[in-house]
Amino acid sequence: MNRPCPMNHQRGFTLVEIMVVVMIIGIAVAMASLSIGGDDSASRAEETTEQFMLEARFVSEQTVLNQEIIGLFWEPRTSAGTTRQRWCYHWQRFRDQAWSPMGENLNGECLPEDFQVEVRSEGEQWQYDPRQDPQRPVLVFYPSGEATPYEMAIMPAQFDDNETQRVEVSMMGDLTWLNREEAREWEER
Repeated sequence: MNRPCPMNHQRGFTLVEIMVVVMIIGIAVAMASLSIGGDDSASRAEETTEQFMLEARFVSEQTVLNQEIIGLFWEPRTSAGTTRQRWCYHWQRFRDQAWSPMGENLNGECLPEDFQVEVRSEGEQWQYDPRQDPQRPVLVFYPSGEATPYEMAIMPAQFDDNETQRVEVSMMGDLTWLNREEAREWEER
């Protein structure tokens, strides 16, 4: 008696099926990353403020360790290839009765193009004056550990007050990221 051989039909996935699954996974990952954020203005404002705080703490320590005076300068700069301006800051040290670039790792930073900055220095609203040469620093750290009172708000141009990041430097040289302090106080309640 002839029995038919059982046929082993193993079926795999076709290339098209695999590509469809990979595409669906890619779309799901993209949607998840967009919903989490990462490139929104609030997170960019936080990253920019974090960078500023790190630099300001470093500068504050350097002034005491090296017994020197270091100042913060803000200025608008035109972005390459556009007519739009960005707010940029840099640090300078006071030597031989003049301000000079720091040189080390503090070459300066620029805010994202769509960000604005508001500054209060020594209780007065600060505005950049292009006619003033040389510019005056808006924040100065002294070897004694003291600093000029300074307040700063970094915000996207189309801002929601929740996206604005606020920083304060006291006369005693204490740096405070007000948003983080408020969040910490809220959590402790």
